[in-house]
Amino acid sequence: MSSAVQPSGGGVRPSEGAVQPPGDGLRSSGDGVRPSGDRTVVAVIGAGTIGLGWIALFLDQGLRVRVNSRRPDAERVVREGLAVFAPTLPGGAADVDVLMEHVEFEPDMARAVRGAAVVQENAPDDLALKQELFRTVEQAAPAEALLLSSTSKLLPDDMGALMDEPGRVVVGHPFNPPHVVPLVEVVGGRLTPAGLIDEVTAFYRAVGKVPVVVRKPVPRFVANRLQSALLRESVHLVQEGVVTMAELDAVVTQSIGLRWAVVGPFEAFHLGGGEGGLRRWLGGVAPGLERAWRAPAVPALTPEAVDALGAEADRTFGTDYAALSRARDEKQNAVLDALARIDAREAPEARRDRAPESHREDENMEPQPQPQKSQQAESHVVDFWFDPLCPFAWIASRWITEVAEKAPVTVRWREMSLALLNSGKDMPEARRTMLDLYWGPVRVLAAARAAHGDAVTGPLYTAMGSRFHGPGGIFEPVRTAPAEEFRAAMIEGLSKTRPDIEAALAETGLPAELVDAMDDDRWDDDLRASHARVPSDGLGQELIGVPTISVDGGAGQFGPVLSEIPRGERAVRLWEAFRTLAGDPAFFELKQSTGRAEPLTHG
Repeated sequence: MSSAVQPSGGGVRPSEGAVQPPGDGLRSSGDGVRPSGDRTVVAVIGAGTIGLGWIALFLDQGLRVRVNSRRPDAERVVREGLAVFAPTLPGGAADVDVLMEHVEFEPDMARAVRGAAVVQENAPDDLALKQELFRTVEQAAPAEALLLSSTSKLLPDDMGALMDEPGRVVVGHPFNPPHVVPLVEVVGGRLTPAGLIDEVTAFYRAVGKVPVVVRKPVPRFVANRLQSALLRESVHLVQEGVVTMAELDAVVTQSIGLRWAVVGPFEAFHLGGGEGGLRRWLGGVAPGLERAWRAPAVPALTPEAVDALGAEADRTFGTDYAALSRARDEKQNAVLDALARIDAREAPEARRDRAPESHREDENMEPQPQPQKSQQAESHVVDFWFDPLCPFAWIASRWITEVAEKAPVTVRWREMSLALLNSGKDMPEARRTMLDLYWGPVRVLAAARAAHGDAVTGPLYTAMGSRFHGPGGIFEPVRTAPAEEFRAAMIEGLSKTRPDIEAALAETGLPAELVDAMDDDRWDDDLRASHARVPSDGLGQELIGVPTISVDGGAGQFGPVLSEIPRGERAVRLWEAFRTLAGDPAFFELKQSTGRAEPLTHG
C-alpha cells in the first residue's frame, strides 16, 4: 500500500498533479481575481489594528487576502504591520516578503469583495457607515460569500438594515490581537439562518480560531463586558492611589490572569468552594458580594483623568508600539503552546488503562532502562500531519509519541487526507475504489476537532489507529494476501472501518453520532484547511504525503518513513537526527535506495 503521493522525479518543481495550497490557484478575470476553489480569497475591509491582525492570520493560514482601505499608503501600512506580527504568528515566524506575495490592494470596495469567499469588515463602529458598507458589499459579493463584521458593539440586524437579505451579516468579533488570541465571538441576528452560523464557525475553526456563539445579541457581547468590569475597578483603584498602574497589572498577571488562562471564573470558584463547589462558595460570600455589586466604583473619565492615565501608561510601559506588541504576542504564544503541550500530553498509565487487552505490553516483560527527560533541554513543538489509515504515519506517530515521553517535545496532531491528496489523479479503478474508502475516518477526525476542540484529535487518532493497525486489525489479512489479491484484500479491510471508529469514539468519550461524518463531504473543506497549514520554505508548498512533520513552525518535512516503531533511546536518537536535518535550511531530501520494507505497525 502506498502511503504517499510520489513526485514525478527529483526536480524541485511540483509535478502537474501536485496538490496546491489555497491561494496558489487563482486566475484573473475581467472582474478582478476570482478563486479557483472554495474559500481561497478573503476580502479584508479596513487596515487598522484589527484589520492588520486578520490579514496576518489569514495569510498565515494559506489564504489569499484582498485588502480594501481608503488609505493611499495602505500597502506600506500593511507591510509595516506584517513586519510587527510576522515573528509571532501561530504557525511560526514568517517572511514578510513571502506573505506580501499573497496580498493585493483594491481601494474600490465593490471590486474588492467581488469573487471573495469571505468578507471580514473592520470599519469604525459607526452604524450609518456600516449600513451603507454592507449594502454595497451585498450587491457586489457572491451570493454564497460569508459577510462578517469585527464590530465590538453593533448588532447584525442593525448593520444589515439596508440589505435585501439582512440575515447575511454575522458578527465575528475577535479579541485583540486577532492573529494570536484564539477567541472569536460569533453573533447572529433574528433573521440569521442557523446553518449560516454553522458555516461561520466552521470557517473560523479552519483558520485556527476558537469561535464561541453568543446566544443572544447583547450590546458589546461577552468578552468586552467582562473586560470592561475589570477595567472600571482598575481605573478606580489607580485614581484613588491604592496602587500604581504597574502594581495593578502585576496583581492581575500574577493572580487572576494566571488562573483565568486555564480555568474560567465559574470553574475557578467551583474549585475554590472545595467539597461542595460553587454552591458552597457562593453561599458563604453571597451577602457581602451582593452589597459590593450594588455600589460599584464608577470612576470619572474626564479629559484630565484620561490625560493623567495616558501619561502614566507612557511612563510605565513606554511608547514603542512594535516592541511592546511583539513582546505581548510572544508571551501569549508561549502560554498557548504550554497549554497545548499539557493537552497533548497523556499519562502512560491512562493510555495503558484504555488500551485493549490485546494491545497492552506483557506484564512479565523485563523493564528496560528509559532515558529521563532533561529539565534543562530545549523544548520543541511538533506539528504532525497524518491519515489515520496510513501504516507508515501510524508507525511515525508512535515514534514521536515515544519521543514526547522522554524529551521536552509537544505534539500537535493535524489531519491530512490521502484521498484528498490523490483526488483528481488518473489511476486504476481498483486503486480509486480503495482511496475512496480513505475519506471516512479522516472526516470523523475533522468533525470531532470542529465540535470538541484540538485536544481530542490525538486521543481519537490513537484509539482509531490501535484498532486499524494493531494485532487483529483491518490490515492483518493484507499482510498475508498474495500479490494478485492485495488490492482486493485492502478494499475488504477498508470497508470495515465503521465498527472500529464507533468503538474509538466510545473509548474517547465522544458522541457516537460523529461516525456519520464518514459520508459527509462538508468536512472536506476542513481537511483542505488543515493541508494549507503545512508551513512551506518560502519556495512553494508541495504536499507529498503522510506523515508530514513541522518542527517549531519550520517547513513541513515528508517523513520519516519508518518500517518499525523505534523505542527508548533509539527513538530519541532518531528524533535528534531528524530535528537537526529539518532545522538546516540546506536540507532538501533524503531517500534510501532499497525497496520498501513491510511496515511493522505493532510490537
